[in-house]
Amino acid sequence: MLRYILNRYVLGFVALAVLALVLISYTGRDRTNLTPVEKIIKNTVTPVESGVTRVLNGINDIFRTVFTIGSIKEENEKLKQRIAELESENILLREYEYQNIRLRELLQFKDTVSRSFDTVSASVVGRNPSNWFETVTINRGKDDGVKKNMPVITSQGLVGHVINVSDSSAEVLLIVDSSSAVGGLVQINRTPGVIEGLDKKGYLKMSYISKEAPVREKQVVITSGLGGIFPKGIPIGRITEVEMESNGLVKHATVRPFVDFNRLEEVMVIKTVFGENGPSSSGGGE
Repeated sequence: MLRYILNRYVLGFVALAVLALVLISYTGRDRTNLTPVEKIIKNTVTPVESGVTRVLNGINDIFRTVFTIGSIKEENEKLKQRIAELESENILLREYEYQNIRLRELLQFKDTVSRSFDTVSASVVGRNPSNWFETVTINRGKDDGVKKNMPVITSQGLVGHVINVSDSSAEVLLIVDSSSAVGGLVQINRTPGVIEGLDKKGYLKMSYISKEAPVREKQVVITSGLGGIFPKGIPIGRITEVEMESNGLVKHATVRPFVDFNRLEEVMVIKTVFGENGPSSSGGGE
């Protein structure tokens, strides 16, 4: 209680001293000299006034800092949001750039093979979830002239052939599937064989090669044109290994396909093959 009373007296004294100093300052504007009492009061109160001023200035700085920090935080959040938006836009633009590069390559390849094939471009829109290398779905179908058994290629080489068709989409069996079979030919020496999918995913097996055939690693394999589905001369892959069969009569080769089936996004369907006897429709059914 005593401390409370003393604090009230101190505060009252400070208030009176400040008031007196204000009055002295106000009334002393037109006078050159202060009275002795005024000088005493002024000398006594001035340090107090300076302290109060410093305190008030400090409080003012604190409030200003608090408001500034709040403003900076708000601006920082806006900047973070803008950075996220720009990063998203940048990723989208880069994806468009990559897609344009792929489409340009595909169009250039289409122009290259236009004398041999009539093709339609398509995008891969789905994969069989049960087996990554079995089939893919493309966004072209009967409405685009796509039919069953039509070959599917990219600028790198052979992809597979159409096995099912709807009005606006089609299912493509990939050559790396174990149930696929393609007539193949070693390009440099014209050795024939049958290309099948391997259990070793992503690779092919060229079977029924004569044991005397000069088949070596790094040789290129193309389609032979036999079988009625795939036209002759489409690149398939490159031989990585040659082994003799257990019967000692024939050998087989492991072939690495030119097409990267993990990154298959755009393809072309061969609708018509132009030959010496005129154009012939590719595909053997609806």
